Amino acid sequence: MYNAHFKFRESPFGVTPDPQFYYSNAVNREAWAALRYGIAERKGFIVIAGEPGTGKTTLLRKALHSLRPNLETAYISRTLVSYTELLELILTDLGLSDSAGDTSSMIERLNRYLIEQFKKGNVVAVLIDEAQDLSLQCLEELRLLGNLETEKNKLLQIVLVGQPELEQKLDQPELLQLKQRVALRCRLEPIRIEEVGPYIESRLQTVSRTSADVFDTEAIDKIASYSKGVPRLINTICDNALLIAYAISKFKVSAAMIDEAANDLRIEKSPVEQGICTRAHISSVGRDSLESAPIKAGERTTKDKPSFVDSGGRPVGMHKEPLPINRDARYWLRPFISTLAAIVLLTGLGAFFYSLERGLSFSGSYGDIAAAIDNGPKNLNRALKATTSAIIPQTALSAARTQALAVSNHNVSTEQAIGALAADIAIAQQVPTAVSAPEVPKTERTPRSNNEEKPTTSASFFVVGASFVRAKPTNSAAIIATLEPGTRITVAGRTGEYYRIRSLGTDEPIRGYVHKEDAFFERKS
Repeated sequence: MYNAHFKFRESPFGVTPDPQFYYSNAVNREAWAALRYGIAERKGFIVIAGEPGTGKTTLLRKALHSLRPNLETAYISRTLVSYTELLELILTDLGLSDSAGDTSSMIERLNRYLIEQFKKGNVVAVLIDEAQDLSLQCLEELRLLGNLETEKNKLLQIVLVGQPELEQKLDQPELLQLKQRVALRCRLEPIRIEEVGPYIESRLQTVSRTSADVFDTEAIDKIASYSKGVPRLINTICDNALLIAYAISKFKVSAAMIDEAANDLRIEKSPVEQGICTRAHISSVGRDSLESAPIKAGERTTKDKPSFVDSGGRPVGMHKEPLPINRDARYWLRPFISTLAAIVLLTGLGAFFYSLERGLSFSGSYGDIAAAIDNGPKNLNRALKATTSAIIPQTALSAARTQALAVSNHNVSTEQAIGALAADIAIAQQVPTAVSAPEVPKTERTPRSNNEEKPTTSASFFVVGASFVRAKPTNSAAIIATLEPGTRITVAGRTGEYYRIRSLGTDEPIRGYVHKEDAFFERKS
């Protein structure tokens, strides 16, 4: 569908085992060499195992196309069969379908055929895909077929290709004799994370394109994270992402499109990426073993050496241990808190901001809000207007009205609505609910016009947990550095939800913006 849009001769990311898209890396070259050598040198039994999607069938297809003309093959992909049915499939694929139906006659006919081909200098091989589904009886009977031989050469080469369960079957005592006759073994593994880019490039070059023309660098990193190096998953994600780009008339696939494709396919993120998304809300259970985000190549950090590396060999920083006082506050502010505790919280917040920030007054009681919620959203709106002033921004009021509507529809209880309102107001006023972001000291205010810029001062802090520094105060800005625990910094001001920081005591100061949820700072004593 999208081939003409991207100017592809054919789809580069099909899910069929097309040997023209065979990707040659160290693992695949070893498997291909073992397969070719075992067949050409008449070694008898060859076993190739690998996880689903690692390219086993593509390897067999390559053998069917590359080892001719002196190779006669029978390719078997149906393995949930009896031994007699398996033997019939082998003879049919070798062109011996006129054989008699009983097992002895079929074996005799196969033996004569093998001798004829041996005299002609040809090699006969049976390639059995999904061999892990063969019964123990079938595998034992195949061992007997392997006994068709001359004094010096095996007449029939049998290649068993399957998932790791095949290796487990061969380890059973009943198949000890077959296991001893296996001349060559190899294992296909997922490609390494750093090879995902070259793999995509290889397939695109086959259709006369390059990955730089079609995929952003961040998109390729996302593909590597979601696929975990499994070629079949790489193809599926790329195929769906290209379809998304085609649907919105884009000529390059972005990281957001990869996220959308993975979400549509219900492919989970890698453990490292999941840790990045949830690190600020992580529980204390098992926290000592968790990792933070991987540090990209070339990224500056405040540590000379990483604490450890992830499964892809990339350095990662240790996740900070939550401070007990913040952990208690986080649990205390959860939505299922009692109505009484929510009212106390709201009253305290109002008094705090009244004294420090605005000096505005308010009337009414938060008990009126609870009563208004029971009476419906319209009464709640009136109560909110009477109870709050500039202390509660419009975002919190909107959230409260949403909760009131849910109560009127009997979706949530009054207690849940009050708890959610408390959390919304806390968020709107930037009250810390996890590891607190620091408040930058404010200068003493003097009357000024509406267009006058708000003055700022700098303050010094210590970093107590890995914090990400972005080039600009936006979510889409690139992460340029990671502040490690113990780093001294100054906070020079705030832009939206981002603090403007500069590191101290490092060879090359780090300047940038830290989101309030990433600001794991502690004021200097």
